[in-house]
Amino acid sequence: MASSSKKEETDLFDLLKELARNWKIMIPCIIVAGIVGVFVAMWIRPVYKVDALLQIESKNNKSMGMTGGLSSLFATTSPAETEIELIKSRQIIGEAVEKMNLQYVATPINKLDRLLHREGRMELSRFEVPWKLLPKDEKKGPWTVKATDSTTYDLYDHHNIKVLSGTVGETYRFPYANDTASIHIYRMDASAGQSFKITKMERLDAIDLFKQAFSIKEKGKKTGILEFSYQDIYPDRATKVLNEIATSYLRQNVEQRNAEAQKTLEFLEKQLPDVKAKLDSSLLKFNTYRNKVGSVDIGAETQLILEKRNKLQQSLLDLQQRKQSAIRLFQPEHPTIKTLEDQENNLKRELANNYAATKRLPNTQQEVLKLTNEVDMSKHLYTNMLNNIQQLKLVSAGEVGSVRIIDFAEEVTKPALPKKKMILAIALFFGFLLGIGITMLKTKFSNGVRDASFIERETGFSVYAKVPKGNPNGTKGTRPLAVVEPDDVAVESIRALRSSLEFSMEEGRSSIIGISGLIPGVGKSFISVNLAALYAGLGKKVLLIDADLRKGRLHKEFGIKRGNGLSQILLGKATVDDVIQSTEVENLYVMQCGTVPPNPSELLGSKHYTSMISELEKIYDLIIVDTPPIMLVTDAALACRVAAQIVMVIEYNKHSIDAIQDGMNQLLKGNSTAHASFVINKYEHGHNDGYGYKYGKY
Repeated sequence: MASSSKKEETDLFDLLKELARNWKIMIPCIIVAGIVGVFVAMWIRPVYKVDALLQIESKNNKSMGMTGGLSSLFATTSPAETEIELIKSRQIIGEAVEKMNLQYVATPINKLDRLLHREGRMELSRFEVPWKLLPKDEKKGPWTVKATDSTTYDLYDHHNIKVLSGTVGETYRFPYANDTASIHIYRMDASAGQSFKITKMERLDAIDLFKQAFSIKEKGKKTGILEFSYQDIYPDRATKVLNEIATSYLRQNVEQRNAEAQKTLEFLEKQLPDVKAKLDSSLLKFNTYRNKVGSVDIGAETQLILEKRNKLQQSLLDLQQRKQSAIRLFQPEHPTIKTLEDQENNLKRELANNYAATKRLPNTQQEVLKLTNEVDMSKHLYTNMLNNIQQLKLVSAGEVGSVRIIDFAEEVTKPALPKKKMILAIALFFGFLLGIGITMLKTKFSNGVRDASFIERETGFSVYAKVPKGNPNGTKGTRPLAVVEPDDVAVESIRALRSSLEFSMEEGRSSIIGISGLIPGVGKSFISVNLAALYAGLGKKVLLIDADLRKGRLHKEFGIKRGNGLSQILLGKATVDDVIQSTEVENLYVMQCGTVPPNPSELLGSKHYTSMISELEKIYDLIIVDTPPIMLVTDAALACRVAAQIVMVIEYNKHSIDAIQDGMNQLLKGNSTAHASFVINKYEHGHNDGYGYKYGKY
């Protein structure tokens, strides 16, 4: 587990180093993403969100006995859920849309004003155009209103033809398409020259668009508290719209409940004369019978039967009224309805038993009992009806509905959208991801070789050194980096190269080292100069020959003025003693390339070149030949045919393995017995390499 964690840490560290190396990709991606994020955040119009709170009271507030209370516990739906769907209905929202003129849309046009948040505002209460009378093939588009000043405007149709000039607050009707068009702009906050596109949406489209910005939910579970919210680019309009929705719903709720009370009142008032007539008829029958038979003595038993019958009938009447009220709220199979029906059946059975007991009384007492019961029931029914009518009149006069507005919407000052910081953070994050993606693609499709072991395995030749980039301040002037900064990490790597070359030199063979590169710019001259300086530091007499007769530059490394050199010796215009120059480094001598000859390849391939090298071998302990790039000309192969050691300098992550193999084969064509090796220059150490910069000072 520990090794796995360490490997993951190493991979992450290497990834970060890779990203740091490709900062020229990462930084532009992040900057561009940041600019895009700022642009998007500024482009999106600010949206303001307002909210309001309403309380929904249950229609069945009063307990309907034990079964009614239990049924509410197991109810699967909340009254608020029903009210939410009612509020979302077209009846409520459509009324608010029409009253607030939300079907008319005026959109600012200027893009710069939008970016700088200087857009104007326009609101319409009327815009009617006889589209149906226009030809079917004619394209219909928005009309344009252009403000001429803060109170006047010009109106252009969808063909950009001026139709009229108007003033804010005035209604205009004008002929158009063989009919009449009309417009009324009641508000315009705009500077001269600002333009707006105006359209009228269909009612259903306006309602659907409103629903996208409108939301409603119940706060908590079965609390009956509803939270309204609405979003708009204008906070004052959002506040007015939301308050209109709340008051419209409250008004319709009160009207609905009042309408129910009115219907019940009308029904009772229609039934009242019949009940009164029935009461009068029963009284008349009772008085007529009493006058006919005279006074009748009602015994205690008869009195008990009469009181019990009256009580049972009144209970039955009250129970039937409760049952009718419950039927309005519940389905017939609801437990509450079933309970009331069972109670009703029990009362009817008791009444039936009461009637059976009455049959045992004398006929006169039975008739008196019957008539007395009819009078009492008629009085009870008539009295209850009068009470209900009076209560309904009070309810109708003071109906408040089942909805209560707790908090009205209030205008806000801070927009809810866009969240600029979040947009910018997301944009920077995606810019970072884009930079990583490009870096990974670049790394994946790069054909440059990085792994030294891969080079050794594919070519069969050793990599003697991996030279990182050294201190650039030490490469300028008249002394090599190995002298100026001997502890530099690049110099340490070249020391490793020197040691490897020393170990590989065979006794009896010449001490000539040929150094070349694949292409210009890989740093072969840097390697040659510092390797020569390090050998000179061992007390050896070293000659550094610039064999690049076309673009030689070793004289610049030592601050030597360009003059006669190798090309003049090979042309017979100068001697060896004339062109070899000493340097500020003890034991190190330089033969510069000289002026550019017309035939560099022929000169390097001549016998004069090999004989010159043989003579110099007798004088110097070590000769290092800095040759041209092998992939451009054949000069390098000709110059290296006298070398016992051939070193090819390649740049890290620059060349393909095929190019490296081909270059080494070219160098060895004229000198197959030479000992060949590689140096990877400008090497970038990974986390696994095990050491860091300034290793030499350690």
